Amino acid sequence: MTLSFRPAWRLPVIAALVLVAALGTTLGWRATAQKMAANPAACPAPRGIPTGFDYPQSAATVQGWVASGNVARTRTHGWNLWAALNTVQNGQPVWQSWCTETQAFASATTLAAANVHGGKPMRAFKLNNGLTTGADPINFPVSPVYAVPPPVMARYAGSKCLIPATPTSIASLANGPTLQNNGDVMVAGVIYNQPAYNWIRNNKLYQQSTLNGMIPPPNQTKQMAAMPAGSIALKPMMWPVKGSGFTALPVWDDLKNDNGVYSGFEIQSQWPRAVAVTPTPQATVAPASVQYLYGVTMNGKPLGPNTYASPRVAGVQQFYNYRPNLATMAQCDRAILDASAYYAYGRMFQQGDYLVLVAMHVMSKEQPAWTFQSVWWSDRPNAGPYAANRPNLPVTQAPGPWRNYLMTATYGIPATPGGAQWPVAYNPYIELAADHPIATNCMNCHHRAAWPAKSDEYQAAGGPGALDIYAQSNPIFNGLIGVDSLWSISDRAVAPGAVGAAKAKGTR
Repeated sequence: MTLSFRPAWRLPVIAALVLVAALGTTLGWRATAQKMAANPAACPAPRGIPTGFDYPQSAATVQGWVASGNVARTRTHGWNLWAALNTVQNGQPVWQSWCTETQAFASATTLAAANVHGGKPMRAFKLNNGLTTGADPINFPVSPVYAVPPPVMARYAGSKCLIPATPTSIASLANGPTLQNNGDVMVAGVIYNQPAYNWIRNNKLYQQSTLNGMIPPPNQTKQMAAMPAGSIALKPMMWPVKGSGFTALPVWDDLKNDNGVYSGFEIQSQWPRAVAVTPTPQATVAPASVQYLYGVTMNGKPLGPNTYASPRVAGVQQFYNYRPNLATMAQCDRAILDASAYYAYGRMFQQGDYLVLVAMHVMSKEQPAWTFQSVWWSDRPNAGPYAANRPNLPVTQAPGPWRNYLMTATYGIPATPGGAQWPVAYNPYIELAADHPIATNCMNCHHRAAWPAKSDEYQAAGGPGALDIYAQSNPIFNGLIGVDSLWSISDRAVAPGAVGAAKAKGTR
């Protein structure tokens, strides 16, 4: 997980979209998944975490794990939480019944959230309160550029979904009521369980005026009242998949060194393998190669298409997946899908195409500092340190493809006993694609969340490094109100009377 600099925990989602749970291993699971309606309304009946999954734990218990350095216990807890979130109730995983960020940050008179940062996509936001030079700056200066594809520009010209270019930025896509524009291949979102959603709405944390009233004097620091125990915030990230044939998905093999340069999934030298994702893995012959990445540039030159020879085949059933109904989808959500599909396979999204879940950040308020765990899909889910401590839960209790994901977790345990840094903990699909280095940590990132937010930076420059343990009384927070590790609050708070499409953001 990382410094999700803008929130890669910078995280309204697919809750509203409600991803279809991937087909599982039993006929009961398969039948349930097939019955799920397309584009169901989000949040009509949010459900809680079922019992039997090690959740919730008291703050004293979690802090005891941290104090004793019990990494294995924190990871086991994180796996249980991930499995519980994907337990099917009433035909859908629990988390897909929750409210989206767009709903949480809607003004009193509109269901749309404000375009706080001028419509820039998530990956365009940078965090400038850490080291910005040297081998591992918080943001690498050169990274891919995703211009809105020409056919997408043509389809949405003159609509509210297309944000025109300015002297300092290229044209972009507005957020939809359900989906967020991540500014690359991935389709982003952020969702909250009921306690978190209620706290934001009841305390009017969606209004800039509320946050402005909390700001301390310029030489002081202050934190807002903490979110209630039991709050959960998620950031799912989806990848488009063609309804027939094969779609390339780069897979991360846990490289240890980014060589001091951008290392997102577009960089084939850092992501040398890909799988060929297909709806019919048993009915087709594996392709000789797969390609992806269209219409993207880097440093002024074309980047891609990237070709991967002899890929392994992966069925969409190995992922949590969803098949959108384009006929009932909001226009701006459709625009995001069209751009995402074009970047991935050179054409716009069509009826019958899929979205598959490739990554998700999970934050739970089981201690004041939150717990952080982040998962990503892998074709080698049982190999390496990120597979460790996964509990052997019965399929009858926890069906579905949750076991096909790897996980990192950080609860506040230092990298070395008594040390001054947290361990490296990042999600390769989320953080690396947001221009961040490998050497980042989710807790380090989210603890920086504060208001007011600026268009391209948050706290003062020269702050703690991306792994440093620091207090929230650090001078970088002078004159700011801390927002309890939720970048979404500083990213999405609505100005009085604001109306418009939701804005996207950088990475958490």
